[in-house]
Amino acid sequence: MMNKKVKTKTQNFCKLVSVFIGIFVVSPAYASDWIQCANLSQIDVNTCQIQNYPSARYEYAISYNTTEPLPVVCSYWNVGVRIYNKQPYMINSDNPPAGMSYGGVIFYRGTYASDDATATCSSGQWRHRYWQLTQNNRIEVVYNSNGCFGSETSVFCRARREVSNNNILNFQQKRLALLPDSHLLKSNR
Repeated sequence: MMNKKVKTKTQNFCKLVSVFIGIFVVSPAYASDWIQCANLSQIDVNTCQIQNYPSARYEYAISYNTTEPLPVVCSYWNVGVRIYNKQPYMINSDNPPAGMSYGGVIFYRGTYASDDATATCSSGQWRHRYWQLTQNNRIEVVYNSNGCFGSETSVFCRARREVSNNNILNFQQKRLALLPDSHLLKSNR
């Protein structure tokens, strides 16, 4: 029969292994929840940044045509700013049996587009359009648009995973402390 001290150490070791697996193997993709941090009009059109939420530390999302935040990319290549969803979702799907497309939404301003927000929309407004993937996997701009729109569209932020590792560790330590024999976290000296 295994002595009590060895059995306890084995149990503690197994708990510790399960915590490390939870942290480094099966932890959620992101440790942080989405928080509403701004609206489109608060994104700096020169840097694609939100004050106090730099994109190097935070991922951005918008909730447009959905109840959940959809991760977006903010790019400022050459001229102007574009914000668009990373993962396509169904658009043009009012009558699904008639057809639908994978696509998404884009907001832009300061570009050379003839309908751009800086030329035709009031200050702080963005131009809105839909985009879709074609059969040849090309992106096509759909001519459905809400025009000058979006200055009050909510932007959500969450800490990127590499920034949140300490949050993951703290969460796992708190979870482990709730388990029986939580002295595993205490020093054995």
